[in-house]
Amino acid sequence: MLWRFRREIIFIVLILIAIWLIKYGVSFRAFFSKHMTTSGNFQPGVERIINENEQLKKLLGLKQSGNFSHVVYAGVKTISPWVFPSVIVVDKGTENGVREGMSVISSSGSLIGRIITVNKNDSTAITLYHPDSKVSVMVLSTGELAVIEGVSVASLYPYLRIKFLPPECKASVGDIVETSGLTRLFPLHIKVGIILKIDRSGSEPIAQGIVSPFFIHENINTVALVE
Repeated sequence: MLWRFRREIIFIVLILIAIWLIKYGVSFRAFFSKHMTTSGNFQPGVERIINENEQLKKLLGLKQSGNFSHVVYAGVKTISPWVFPSVIVVDKGTENGVREGMSVISSSGSLIGRIITVNKNDSTAITLYHPDSKVSVMVLSTGELAVIEGVSVASLYPYLRIKFLPPECKASVGDIVETSGLTRLFPLHIKVGIILKIDRSGSEPIAQGIVSPFFIHENINTVALVE
């Protein structure tokens, strides 16, 4: 007797299918449009491989430039904290020629931090955000010297403080800051960041300001350890 109600049954089935599509269809479409290409490949894997290859090409260029006497390429194992990292662990150690004090730079050549502890197969670095980080820097356009310090108060994130600029400094917003090479901690002419603000308050014998570090806008899955 079901044939008598076949239209009703078909109608109910269609309603159920429509409800299912409304409930799950959007998320399925979003998933496939986000993760699949027209050829059926998953995008994240392809994009990750392409990005890693580009990073490696840039890192190889750092070694060929001759600006550094010793270069070790490393992958980043852990980042802490994840948003504004102050400590990173890389997958290279003494067996790979890593030494304490080596500078850590990104594939585009911007400063990330320096190695403080070296083990057999991995090493730990503090970044520019770490409270113990201090970098002697130079304003590229004016040659003025200063110091960039790590973050001691969370409200400063994602920026860094630049201090000890001369009171009548000529540096201005938009100027590039790089390592000065005046200490052995960091080689000369490594890009650090861009000045966002200069405070020339008359109550202070020195000027200071705010800098946005370059590395925070980059992918740091792969880095170079240099000296």
